Amino acid sequence: MLNQVEYYKDKNVREHIAEYCGSSSETPGEFTAEYMVGYGEALLWEGRQEAFISAPKDGFDLLLDKGLDIFRSNWDRTSTLGVLDIEYFNLDFPGEVYLNPERTFELLEPVRFSVRRQLERFKIPYIEIMTGQGYHFSTRVKRNSEADAKLISIGKVGDSAAGKYAHPTGRRHRYVSLQHGASFDGMGRVIEYLTNCILRDARTQSTIPIVTTDVSIGAGSRGREAISIDLSMYGDPIYMRDIRCPFSTHQKHKVMRWKVGEEIANNIPVQICVPTAGLSLSELITMRRNFTKSAEWASKCGSMKIPSADVPFLSLIEEYSSSRLMELHREFDSAEHDHWTVWHKTYDRFDLNIIPPCVSYALKKPNPNLLMPTNIQTLTRTLLFLGWSPKHIAGLIRSKFERDYGWEGGWTKYDAAMRADFYVRLFFGQIGTGLDQLLDHNCVSHQQKGYCIKPWCGYSLANYK
Repeated sequence: MLNQVEYYKDKNVREHIAEYCGSSSETPGEFTAEYMVGYGEALLWEGRQEAFISAPKDGFDLLLDKGLDIFRSNWDRTSTLGVLDIEYFNLDFPGEVYLNPERTFELLEPVRFSVRRQLERFKIPYIEIMTGQGYHFSTRVKRNSEADAKLISIGKVGDSAAGKYAHPTGRRHRYVSLQHGASFDGMGRVIEYLTNCILRDARTQSTIPIVTTDVSIGAGSRGREAISIDLSMYGDPIYMRDIRCPFSTHQKHKVMRWKVGEEIANNIPVQICVPTAGLSLSELITMRRNFTKSAEWASKCGSMKIPSADVPFLSLIEEYSSSRLMELHREFDSAEHDHWTVWHKTYDRFDLNIIPPCVSYALKKPNPNLLMPTNIQTLTRTLLFLGWSPKHIAGLIRSKFERDYGWEGGWTKYDAAMRADFYVRLFFGQIGTGLDQLLDHNCVSHQQKGYCIKPWCGYSLANYK
């Protein structure tokens, strides 16, 4: 097989991708995934400005025929998906994972095995897929199950998200029920708890830092490298996020040439996202760059239908419900953002001179600085020290998101309140449970992260913890 277009003609490859989407390659209209996404350089060759397209389910064959990376929507007709996404990232050498896969995937092993241990502790079935930069672990809870009802009771849908869920447009081709929206939010909170368990387990074994959502770290021997457990899909409305399918190609480095460099983009081949079941790390790394071997594996491996975890999930929900994190989430939910009509009297009157310039900068110039998780983490840490309610920290961030700072595409598709709540709640929870002991909340560490904007400013970040 010479390329991904030929590879996608293999019937087993097509069938496994379709299984992951919830049906058969012969009946894509019956996929439980609400829509598909294709990504790849072929779209740029066509003259498109962006390298991705969203397509209805019946566009399945078209996306494959173009040789695109194949994603399915996180939004599902019959289930709420639970996804753990772990990946290696390096802020100084973003092409490292492509150039030295043996080294980077070896660094991922402690976190990978910790994820497995935690899922198996609750007897949660899952599919594990090696992606271009790490692994995806996927499971699901069926709608109208007992576990789904508990997720609904845990979750919360804010007014602005509820308004978007009620009005179809774009990818939101039909309305999202408030129950499904709450189940999705509840799933995010439970996965956040599971992530905390993974962090406690894996940090003692990993040789590089483990963070959530690509938060920046100081440089080591190979630059600012870390393992990220990326929960960000739960920070946006359910209709906005998608996940890569097993046996899909991975050609991110071909598109993001500006990020990884021309040498890597030209010389590293298109890769394949391989289901890991029963394969060694060396077998996986070899197979992910060989279309023929991957197609052969597709003829041997089992079903790629995302397994249902309705009963096992009850144990995870029960443990979360009695945890310190659940208490912190309740505290977070006990307040509301100030209404936009009084922002000029409340959030806008916050004196930015009482916090260091590295903290205030993201509020003065929100685009793009307030989109960076590291800045939200630093702001959350600092304002909690000053006595702010975590919900009002999120409200302050929302008040910036909902102003015109030239946001690309605006916030009509996403939801400013949901994004602000997610990140502040995440960082607040890590502080409150002791996972984040603020060891790097100081000027030296902040400079090493690349986020110090004014050295010798006269403030000390360490005084704000």
